[in-house]
Amino acid sequence: MKKRNFTTVLMLTLALAASAQVNIHIDIKQSKDNKTYDSVFVKGEAKLQTKKTLSAPYGPSVTLQDKESLKPGMYEIFGDSTFLAVILIPDEKNQKFQLEFDGEELTFLNSKENTAYYKYLNGITAYNKQLDSLNDEFQRAQRTLPQYMLKVFVDSLSAQARHINDEMRAFQRTTAAKHKGTLMGSVVATSTYLDDPPQEVLADRFLFNEYYIQHYFDNFAWNDPRIFNTVVVAQKLKEYCNMIYQLDSPQLDTFVVDALNRAKVNQTSYEYLFDELEYVLGRNISPYKVEHTYIAMLKDALQYPKLSEDRKRRYTRELGFIDKNHEGDTVPNFNIVLANGDTTSFYDVKSEYTLLYLQHPTCPTCHQVRNIMKGLDKLNRAIESGRLKVVMVYFEDDPQVWSNYVQSSEANPKYVQGWNFDQTIDDNNLFDTRTIPYMFLLDQDKRVIKKDLLYNDIEPYMERLRIY
Repeated sequence: MKKRNFTTVLMLTLALAASAQVNIHIDIKQSKDNKTYDSVFVKGEAKLQTKKTLSAPYGPSVTLQDKESLKPGMYEIFGDSTFLAVILIPDEKNQKFQLEFDGEELTFLNSKENTAYYKYLNGITAYNKQLDSLNDEFQRAQRTLPQYMLKVFVDSLSAQARHINDEMRAFQRTTAAKHKGTLMGSVVATSTYLDDPPQEVLADRFLFNEYYIQHYFDNFAWNDPRIFNTVVVAQKLKEYCNMIYQLDSPQLDTFVVDALNRAKVNQTSYEYLFDELEYVLGRNISPYKVEHTYIAMLKDALQYPKLSEDRKRRYTRELGFIDKNHEGDTVPNFNIVLANGDTTSFYDVKSEYTLLYLQHPTCPTCHQVRNIMKGLDKLNRAIESGRLKVVMVYFEDDPQVWSNYVQSSEANPKYVQGWNFDQTIDDNNLFDTRTIPYMFLLDQDKRVIKKDLLYNDIEPYMERLRIY
């Protein structure tokens, strides 16, 4: 469309009509020195709702309609791909708002909560500008000051930055307390920055990470599920999961369960947090999977009296799959038939170390990993040394699949190829075979050294155990 110069004034009205239809009406009044948009749309976080985005082509009057009211939460308004404004919708009954947007200025005509929220955002912006100014001073000092003067100057800047951060946190806490019980109050509380840790924690990266994971949800508004329909929570949970992945601490299970216990003040909040953490820590295909933490989560969840029956059944079933064959445990024995037709048991395959590889011959991922393993130099040297045996086991009930496999070039003759012909692995749920290939590194007594070994972990373990 042809672009014209004008000043944009958006009049946004969200109203429940008698027919229960929601009309989101945006009037764009044109004058000078600004731009038009091909489309205008309203977008919200869709964690607790089915409708995520309402959109309509640009026109002198843009109307966006939906049959259902928008769920309480935070919504963003865009012109094309340009962010224009954010709006808080506290409840489903009173969805009538008007705002004027003129360049950088945004004014709500009939929402005290949104007016107060924008005043708060302006306050935070002012603090951040002060911090940005200090950072600019630091950058200039690095380029211009001699080294002997730089430390004194940096110490001064750091003290100023701490003072600004303290003032900003006080401003956030005061605002959250003043608006307690409102969606704005919950958003501000959840956004409030954590207090700086003690000096000894700041000096130790391990203690620093532990501190922030332990205290990450100190200000979180768990008792207000509306918070989950805001970008604030999406950003915080992404950051939290990244911190979990980087933390190598025996306290990780405790920290995660503690966060879940805080969320138990509200069932919706608890289930939301559990699902988000399960997606990262519990999925078999997640690169951030931490099984021992996921087990701790499941065990704690089953003690929650408000847990639904569906969740109880699912969590109990999940534990049945994964709460076994831990490091230090002895894996169960099972029967196999070998490539030459001889029948034996897994325990009869003797070796100082064993790499147990549960697979399906026609599984594409299994095929891919088998090919990668062929080229692992340290693995091949460990096999040639006689200290390690790779035992590949097919565990489903299809003799033809087994026969085709062992007669093909796919069956590496360096490995022990076996078929669990009596299906005891599947029938007795001996291993979690929902995702394959599934590998264990075992010692000579068939005790687990590493459970759920990934192909890129094989060579490091060969080095660690010096078996190559």
